[in-house]
Amino acid sequence: MRFKLGALGSVVAAVGALSSSCTDTGVEPLLRGPVATQVQASSSGTLVVTGNTTLTGNHVGNIQIAADNITLDCAGDTVFGPGVSGFSGGIEVDGRTGVTVKHCTVTGFNVNGIFGGGTSNSTFTANLLYGNGANGMHLDFGSGNIVVGNTSRSNGGIGIALTRSSQSRIEGDTVQDNTVYGGIALLDGSHDNVVVSNTATGKGNAIGFLLDNGAYGNQVRENTARSNTNNGFFTRASPNNIFVANTAQQNGVGFTLWNVSGNQFRGINAISNNFLGFEVIQGSSGNTLDSNTANRNVMGFAIYDGASSNIITRNVANVNTDQGFLFQTTNSNTVTANTGNSNGSVGFLVIEGSSFNTLTGNIGRANKAVDALDDRSGTGNAWANNNFGTTAGIP
Repeated sequence: MRFKLGALGSVVAAVGALSSSCTDTGVEPLLRGPVATQVQASSSGTLVVTGNTTLTGNHVGNIQIAADNITLDCAGDTVFGPGVSGFSGGIEVDGRTGVTVKHCTVTGFNVNGIFGGGTSNSTFTANLLYGNGANGMHLDFGSGNIVVGNTSRSNGGIGIALTRSSQSRIEGDTVQDNTVYGGIALLDGSHDNVVVSNTATGKGNAIGFLLDNGAYGNQVRENTARSNTNNGFFTRASPNNIFVANTAQQNGVGFTLWNVSGNQFRGINAISNNFLGFEVIQGSSGNTLDSNTANRNVMGFAIYDGASSNIITRNVANVNTDQGFLFQTTNSNTVTANTGNSNGSVGFLVIEGSSFNTLTGNIGRANKAVDALDDRSGTGNAWANNNFGTTAGIP
């Protein structure tokens, strides 16, 4: 009942492998000095920037930012690859602070479009990253960075990836048709970041928004994932994150919680996804789904595969093709004040050994087969004070 994601772990490992800082030996500094410098049109070679710099034409080759507290403004011009070996990005910022990279189009590199390793308190804004072999933008082991108003599309990896990063903000970015899994990804213990008001769309993205491999304490809010092949939002092995007011529409699955704990999902819409609105699986426990809506999917909410002790409250699952709420091989969940109306099969379905779940104060009406059903293969399920029109197997 879920999409097979294949070798996601190996993909994440590959992203992590890009995290090592590059050693750019044999690179000749071309620009130095604290004053603003204008690069003449159609420059080429490796450009090392040590002062405020504005391009006045396209550049062919890598650009390395080699000083703190400076700005590279490409002024809408393009940085073309493929560049030279030894770099991890078309534009690279290693171990710097207070850098701004803006208005750059970066394309044709075999590596990342923009790479920052150990960079902090820097801003990446209004850049267009497309057609690069790895990620559009990859920031590793940094903190306090701002990624705002960028577009990353049709790259060979992830649109925008943070690894081992903290206290950074990704806002107002668009990621589209990037090849490997995540449109936007927080990985490898990235924590206390904010991902807000971004859009991930296109069949090229297998997953719109990805949190994996120990990402924790992040806020993901007011984002939109539309028409991604597998999942709009996918969270695996990443505890204590908060998701608020996000929308997942026309993806395979809207929201997946895979072996996670302590996450909160509030005020979220999962509409017209090709399979599930929400799935909580693979031993996920101690998560809260509160005041979310899953309408017009094949199934609204599915809690299964050993998930346990989750709180499912005040959610709505209406007009789904199959079930509104499914509980399968899952134990000790608290299910209160939810609504499952006018679904194509069962409003609330508890099956296959699910035990010690508590379902109280829920509403189910006008579901095609029955409003609520317990197949009685489990023990200790408590049904109380619900408002169902028709039931089966419920004492």
